[in-house]
Amino acid sequence: MKKTFKFTDVSGEGWFSDNGPKLFSFYPECPESGKYPRYVKRGTAYRLSDGTFEFVENYWTRSRAMLIKKLSHGRLSKGINGDYILTIRIPEGEPSPGRIIYDDAMSATAALLNFIFGEDAA
Repeated sequence: MKKTFKFTDVSGEGWFSDNGPKLFSFYPECPESGKYPRYVKRGTAYRLSDGTFEFVENYWTRSRAMLIKKLSHGRLSKGINGDYILTIRIPEGEPSPGRIIYDDAMSATAALLNFIFGEDAA
């Protein structure tokens, strides 16, 4: 999926503060109340050597999987394509990783059967 960008040129005056909290303010020449929607996003702001300012928004994709059960070392979820996803995280220095895998797999199996067939499956 390609993203399309809409650009709007706004002329005005801006200032940047280095001391204390970093702050950038911009004041358009002709402010028009209600013309532009409020814009609050996370991202990276760049001040270039010629004084221009650019802001790049962080596009973090959120998981679209539906959480079925949170496990002690992982999670069981259902993806948007209908697949069931079991994720187990094991710390590197864990002395008994087999026990963690077994316990989480058993919990995930019971939760999946309960999710698919209802209360009487577990």
